[in-house]
Amino acid sequence: MSLIENTILLNQKNADCKEIFQAVCDELGKHYEKLGFKYSRSRPKIVLKKEDLKLEICFWSSKSNISGQSITLEILPNFYSSIIPKTKKTSGFLFGHSAIFNHKYTDNPKKIRVVKIFGEVVEQIDEYSSESVIKESNVCNIYDIDEYKFKKIIEFIDLKILPSFEKLKTEQGLIELTENPTKSKIWSLNGKGGNSDFIEYCKLKFPNVDIEKRLGFNEDYK
Repeated sequence: MSLIENTILLNQKNADCKEIFQAVCDELGKHYEKLGFKYSRSRPKIVLKKEDLKLEICFWSSKSNISGQSITLEILPNFYSSIIPKTKKTSGFLFGHSAIFNHKYTDNPKKIRVVKIFGEVVEQIDEYSSESVIKESNVCNIYDIDEYKFKKIIEFIDLKILPSFEKLKTEQGLIELTENPTKSKIWSLNGKGGNSDFIEYCKLKFPNVDIEKRLGFNEDYK
């Protein structure tokens, strides 16, 4: 995908924040439409449907954008399945970004490693943290975006989001997806504490996998 043909992104100093944000979303939409996604422009998102699964990746921005300095792009994936009957208590929603962007890190529960979309890595100490994690940041500043940064956004989607969609299709993929889960992943996947139907999906699709045992559910998450 080349940004050379996009006049707004070629003249960002003369465009406002909304125009630049929309232009980036449009370019992402064009790229992923070629891969089978559907792009919605009004509330920017790309959607992929395969068999009973649906992946919706929404693109959000911020009211705090600063013209000529900072324009937020937040990438928010949501995973769904149509095999779960829709009721007042179920919607087919499996999980969102909190289930895939955090990974276990060190034995020091206060130590956090943040890996940003454009490659920056930040090590920090969080005195209130109860678990050391690597956080894959899903937020970036798209002001003055160029070919390199655009490709890094695509790389983030391709490597950090799409594999989880594929893993939901097979028993082995499910096992990999739930390997050594962080507390935030357990919380996200436990339907008793939120709106996730992930446990029900696993029981219907992969009855041979004891998903509750794999996630180590206990009284802390019930």
